[in-house]
Amino acid sequence: MSPEKMQAMTEFIKSLVRPFIVVWDLVIYGVCIMRGIAVPDLLGLLIAAIVIEYFGERAFMRFKENGRGGV
Repeated sequence: MSPEKMQAMTEFIKSLVRPFIVVWDLVIYGVCIMRGIAVPDLLGLLIAAIVIEYFGERAFMRFKENGRGGV
């Protein structure tokens, strides 16, 4: 399989899986908040990582489109 095709498949799988992970995390986080129990550290870190990754990827794409850097 060519690297381009492999990259395209990887991006496709990421685009399918990511929304389910985000929704699942936010539902569990909401249940913890609504019940008044402490949010597990790992869950809080996972939500933070998703937010950072999402906005970091968008910023990287924006910089790349504007010609201000990138790899």
